[in-house]
Amino acid sequence: MKKRLSAIFAICAVLAVSCGDDVEPLDPNGFGGGMTDPEKSELVNASFEEGMNGWERVGDAAGQKATVEIVDGQGVQNGRCLKIQQLPENGKCYAGVKQTVTGLEPYTAYRLSARVRYSDIPEGEGCGACVFPIATEQLWNNSRCTYGTKLSDWSTVYCDFVSEVDGTAQIVCALGFWQGGRGNGGKSTGTVYFDNVGLRKVTDELYMAEGEHVRLFLEASKVAVPSSKIKQWLADLDRMYLSYEELVGGVPFDGKKVGIITTSGLEYWAVAGNPIVWNVNYVESTLSELAEHDSWCFGLMHEIGHTFNIKNSNWNWNDEMFANFRMHYGLEMNGGQIWQNGKLYVGGDIINMYREAYEKTVATQVSDDGIHYMLARVAGQIGWEPFRKTFAYLNTRGGQGSNNFDKFIYFCSTLSRFATEIHGREIDVRNDYFTDAEIASIRKQLQ
Repeated sequence: MKKRLSAIFAICAVLAVSCGDDVEPLDPNGFGGGMTDPEKSELVNASFEEGMNGWERVGDAAGQKATVEIVDGQGVQNGRCLKIQQLPENGKCYAGVKQTVTGLEPYTAYRLSARVRYSDIPEGEGCGACVFPIATEQLWNNSRCTYGTKLSDWSTVYCDFVSEVDGTAQIVCALGFWQGGRGNGGKSTGTVYFDNVGLRKVTDELYMAEGEHVRLFLEASKVAVPSSKIKQWLADLDRMYLSYEELVGGVPFDGKKVGIITTSGLEYWAVAGNPIVWNVNYVESTLSELAEHDSWCFGLMHEIGHTFNIKNSNWNWNDEMFANFRMHYGLEMNGGQIWQNGKLYVGGDIINMYREAYEKTVATQVSDDGIHYMLARVAGQIGWEPFRKTFAYLNTRGGQGSNNFDKFIYFCSTLSRFATEIHGREIDVRNDYFTDAEIASIRKQLQ
């Protein structure tokens, strides 16, 4: 979040990979001394010499005010190129062009690249000049962000992604990013130029390995642990996956393997989806903890936990907490280990970390981790079976309540019903296992 597999085409059949920049651009005329690149996918009008042929304009409401045009003499080798400009007075936007590509290998990793120049993009504002797929299972994958002004020469941005199961992909060149809920907002102003867009199936560019349920596509230079250690780690993640399935009563992504892919185009530690996109800056330290402490990696198991927010999730009143709660269950069931805050927690001992958060916050407004502790405390009293039945029921039937606190109360009542059924005695989770002060503290947090 590796062993280089020989069956590389099978590996590429599932997952997206990293995003970055300054790689060698794809040669539109050939590969390797004039030879044809067997992994290159043909795009329509990749150099914009035919105007907007093959491309359609996309963007948000503010992006409708942006200038999106083909300009002469400003592209690579003085040809034509795409220019997108949004003036600051028109607001931050996402504006660009999209092409739907067909005939790709289904659910296979591809690298999208483009040559870019840009100017007047405020530092830290949105994503600037970027390329990305509009994907159904991963909403946050894009090339690295570009800021400032760089007009004197062209650079390359790229983004690795996975094609759809029908062998299609929607690829975008844009100013700003289509999803606005990023730490920097995603949207941008400024001027960007695009030329020589390329698309190529990923083969051996990354360090890859796979287990039964989880696949890894990692920046090769960041992997410095034995392949045997990676193999064992994947086996441990597979066991966690099965425990998540056991707890919630289903699997994400129609049972397709969950991918973990490194990227340099992310301001977060990682984000959930398929693939899980993992900030490349944290790979070395994580693998070091794996080697030294046999840590299964808190952050990646948390993101895998997010992917198990499945089916009817309108009942879910706090998935940040539930992602960790699913991990808690998996660690307890498998004796898993995590190295967190300078301590090694084994199996159910993880509750001690959440107890500390509870003790620090419950008197005023309990944190998500404190709520986690209280639910795990309940599990210690009534067992996990009532939770398994509750999740299965809610994922099928949905919940009740107009706000998160009301949904929490309904969760407790549903849990009470199954606990009563299993233990053969009346159990009221809210009143038997929470104090009035704790309920009041939870209300503050959830509202």
